[in-house]
Amino acid sequence: MRWRDGLAIAFTAGAVAGSAAVVASALNENNNTLVILAAVAGLLTVAGQTFIRREMVLRQAESRKYWFSSSPRGIAEVDAELQFMEGNSRLASLLGIAETELPGTRLTAFFEEHEVVEIIFEFKRLLDGTVGTIEADDLAIRGDRTRIWLHWRATAVRRRNGSFEHFVMTFEDSSQKHLAEAAAHANLAELEKLDHMKTEFTSMVSHEFRTALTGIQGMSELINTGQMTAADVREYSGYIFQEAERVNRLITDMLDLDRLEAGKMELQIAPMDLNAVVEGVAVRSSVVSSKHAIKTDLGADVPMVLGDADRLVQVVTNLVSNAIKYSPAGGEVLLSTRFVNGAVDVSIRDHGVGIPADFVDRLFGRFERYEKSPSKVIGTGLGLAIARQIIEMHNGKIWVESAEGNGAVFHFTIPAVAGAAPDAKQPAGQLRAVA
Repeated sequence: MRWRDGLAIAFTAGAVAGSAAVVASALNENNNTLVILAAVAGLLTVAGQTFIRREMVLRQAESRKYWFSSSPRGIAEVDAELQFMEGNSRLASLLGIAETELPGTRLTAFFEEHEVVEIIFEFKRLLDGTVGTIEADDLAIRGDRTRIWLHWRATAVRRRNGSFEHFVMTFEDSSQKHLAEAAAHANLAELEKLDHMKTEFTSMVSHEFRTALTGIQGMSELINTGQMTAADVREYSGYIFQEAERVNRLITDMLDLDRLEAGKMELQIAPMDLNAVVEGVAVRSSVVSSKHAIKTDLGADVPMVLGDADRLVQVVTNLVSNAIKYSPAGGEVLLSTRFVNGAVDVSIRDHGVGIPADFVDRLFGRFERYEKSPSKVIGTGLGLAIARQIIEMHNGKIWVESAEGNGAVFHFTIPAVAGAAPDAKQPAGQLRAVA
C-alpha cells in the first residue's frame, strides 16, 4: 500500500469521526439543518472511502497482473481438477499453445500417462495438506508434439477458514540442464569406451611386439650357431626382415595417427596421377600372396589431382593389404579408378568375409578391427583411421560398401584438377591382371 493511500484512509476515518461528532452535537441542539449537512458529509465521506478501497483493489489487481505477465517463469493458477484457471504468456510459450487456450486445459494433457499417475498422486498429497510444496522435473509434450523438459513447482492457496482455493504453479525450462547431463553421460561413456579400447590396444600391440621379437630372437640364435647352410641363412634372414618390418609398421602407424589427429602432419601437395599410384601399389601387392589375383581397371579419362603422393600410396596400400588379409581363401582383388562428379574415385574390391552393417560406422575409428574373420588378422586397427584422416586432409571422402559374407568395396575420392589429365596408359575400362 502506498503512503498516499494510507493518508487518505486516515483522513477519511477522521472525517467520519468528525461528521459523527457534528451529528451528535446537532441532535443535542435540535438543529435540523446542521444534522442534514452532517449526514450529507458523512455519506460523502463513506463514498470517498469506498472509492479509495476500490482504487486499492484495482491497483493490487494491476500489480498482480504485471507481476503475472512479466515473470520470466511460467505461472498458473490450477483448480482441484488440475485444470488451468489462468496462466501467463511464458507458460503458454513453454507449452506451445496460445495463452487463450490455457484456461480449462488440464495440466495432465501435457504429460505421458505414466507420469500423469505420479503427478495426480503428488497433487492429492498437496491438497490434503500432507506436504506444503511439491516439485518435479518431467518431459512435457508441447502443443506441436515436440518435447521439453519442465521443472515445475506447486503449492496450495487456502482461504482463512482453511478450505482449498486453488494451486499456484511455476514452470521453468530445464532442457539445457538435461542436455548437459546427457552430454556428460555420453562423454563419460565415450571415455570409458576409449579407455577400454586403449587397454585392448596396449595388449594387442604388446602381443604383436612380443611375437615379432620372439621370432627375431629365435631365428637369430639359430643363425648364430653357424650350423646352417647359406640357403637356410638367407631364408631365416628374410623372416627376420619381415618381422622387423612388421614392428616398424606398428610404430609408424601409431606415430602417424598421433601427428594427424594433432594437426602436425604436413602434406606435400603437388599435381599427381592417381592411376600411376594405383598401378604401382597393385604391382607391389601382387607378390604378397600367391592365392590372390590382383587386377586393375583404370579409367583413361581420369584427370590429375592435387595430393601428397606418398600419403595416397599409404592409403591405397593399406586398403589393398586389408583386402588380402580379410579374404583368406584368396580370390580376386580389383583396383579401379573412375572420374565421377569432378573427383577421382578409387575403389578396392575383394571377395572376402565382408563387414556386417552394425560395424560399418565404427570401421574408420581408432583401434577398430573386425575380429570375426575365419583366420587371425594381424594389425593394430589404426590403418583405416589413418586413411580417413589422410583423405579428409585432401578434401576427399572415404567409405565402404559391404555385406557380411559378400566381400567389401572401399572407395575414396580426391577432387580433380580442372583442365588437367594424365597420359593415358591403357583404354578406359580395360581389366588387367598385374603380374
